[in-house]
Parts: sequence; C-alpha cells; structure tokens
Amino acid sequence: MALRESARTLKFAFVNGPNMGQLGKRNPGLFGPVTSLDALNAMVDEFAASINVEIVHFQSDFEGEILHFIHDTQGTVDGFLINPAGLTYYGQATRDALTDTGAPYMEVHFANLSTWKHSVDPGRDVGSIFSHTAVGIYEGMRHYGYFAAILSLALAIDDNSFLGADK
Repeated sequence: MALRESARTLKFAFVNGPNMGQLGKRNPGLFGPVTSLDALNAMVDEFAASINVEIVHFQSDFEGEILHFIHDTQGTVDGFLINPAGLTYYGQATRDALTDTGAPYMEVHFANLSTWKHSVDPGRDVGSIFSHTAVGIYEGMRHYGYFAAILSLALAIDDNSFLGADK
C-alpha cells in the first residue's frame, strides 16, 4: 500500500515563522541535526514529492511579510502548513489570515511546546493561538513532524468526508 494512493498532485504552502531561519545555529538538543532551513526544505521537498505533493516554502521574521505571502497564495494552494515559531503566542493576524483563506492548515513545531515553554518561562500559562483553528498539530518530533503534517493534510484532503467536503 502506498502512503497516499491519490494520483492528484496537491500543492501546499509551508510557512516558517520568526527564528526558523536560524536552524543549525540554535540548540541542537531541541532542533536536532538539521543544519539549515535550506536543508530542512530539501528534506521536506523530497518527502512531499514521494507522496505527490508540491511545497511552496516561505520564511520570514516579519509578520507583515508572512501575511502578504498567505494573501498572495490563497486560492493557489490546497492547504497550508505553518511553524509559527516566534508568532506562536502572539500571531493573531497570521492565524486570522490562514483561517480567512478557507483552506485547511496544520500547525507544526520542532519542540514539544509544553516542555519548551516550561524550560524557558516556567509558570507561564499561555498556549498557541493557532491550535484551535488548525486541522491538526504536530509538535516535539523535530523535522519528522513536518513529514507527518504533510502526509496527514494530504490524506485529509483526499478523504472527502474528513474535512466536510461531502456536505
């Protein structure tokens, strides 16, 4: 059995938020062996191609640029994936832009947010503002979460009953 049996090519926009351009320079215990964002994008592209998915990559440390990218790609992609990174707790405009597209999106984080939050700001009880509108969430699995999110979103889009397309 193939991971994804649909012959239809899907196109996803993948947004990496503030600080993700620093992969390879950040805590290797948390971010693993990924040496750069370009290396991550190459791994993502290779995996995505194996399941008939095309990825459009975007990274910015500026929320306004992320908003423009989402606005410019809406209607041209089947779904979005986002690692909001530095926008996780405060990126309401980005979350609203994703929701306004009407396309499903997955939230992805290299780190387990609960573990990371506890290590950098113990006692602070804040959660991701993206989680309640995302189709699904992967966190704590480093770059493997990116692969899982791509596969999950592709399978969900292929399943007409899952995202409500059969209504």
